[in-house]
Amino acid sequence: MFTRAFTILTALAAAASATTVTVTNNCSYQVDPAFYPTATASDGSSTGGFPLAAGTSASVTLGSEWANGGRIWGRTGCDAAGNCQTGGCGAESCTSPAGSGATLAQFSINSWNSLDFFTPATADGFNVAVTVTPGGSCTTGPQGCTGLNEGDGCGMTSSCPTGTDYTVSFC
Repeated sequence: MFTRAFTILTALAAAASATTVTVTNNCSYQVDPAFYPTATASDGSSTGGFPLAAGTSASVTLGSEWANGGRIWGRTGCDAAGNCQTGGCGAESCTSPAGSGATLAQFSINSWNSLDFFTPATADGFNVAVTVTPGGSCTTGPQGCTGLNEGDGCGMTSSCPTGTDYTVSFC
């Protein structure tokens, strides 16, 4: 009985701290979003990345493992095997962060005092414009990097209440 109750409470706590991120490709070319640590795709599978055609969107869920921080970045010029011209990690579904050169959307979900933190950043380089837009009741506006160390909020950490969903847009 105790084990069953504990399992149910654990599942509810994990669901409460899960955050939905909608990744939108506003570019005129394919961008392959990547996630480290992995995210949960809409079909329930774990993913480190996937192809995203121009003009389309896909949603993922960031779980409790993102409390210690994680990264979303766009890869460009990728083939079916996940070999990319920029932002590559060596596979279509990443199991480690990209090497240098990718623009980042960094997140820490429910990491302190019931807050999420996010930072669009070019610390590792710049390959594609990235904007993070919080949803819901968060009063923080869109933050993004439009060039190397350029853009409203580029390199600055912002916060929103835990439970906020986000849109990460490329281009």
